[in-house]
Amino acid sequence: MSGAVLDASVFVAAISPREIHHVAARDLYNSYAADRAFLVPSLFRVEVLAALSRRGEPDELLDNVDILVSGPRFHSIPIDASLIERSAQVARAGRLRAYDAVYVALALNVDAAFLTLDSDVRSKVAEVFPSLSFVAPAQ
Repeated sequence: MSGAVLDASVFVAAISPREIHHVAARDLYNSYAADRAFLVPSLFRVEVLAALSRRGEPDELLDNVDILVSGPRFHSIPIDASLIERSAQVARAGRLRAYDAVYVALALNVDAAFLTLDSDVRSKVAEVFPSLSFVAPAQ
């Protein structure tokens, strides 16, 4: 499957100028987004809208984001029993939070790169899953 798994936190930071990592997230998102699709777990839409809503973003932005993440650029992958099982293995092996484990497990399951700004996740995962490739901001 082509595409890369997009961490929800990258997307939220990329579209929300109030986020501390806005510029890095926007640059990372835009550098990859040219003509490729993003793979996301089915909870991505809820995670993104909840994060933006908690930050007090206006309804117009929430509506636009909802349309965008429901569109063809974002391929939503169901969180089924197989992904849950792999996520549990990833969480244990990598000592990750649940959401991070789901995103990493999805990338591993579909053999896709993972776009994230989280250096802690990258370092923990690289130790136990060295085959996973990351798309990270330019240094």
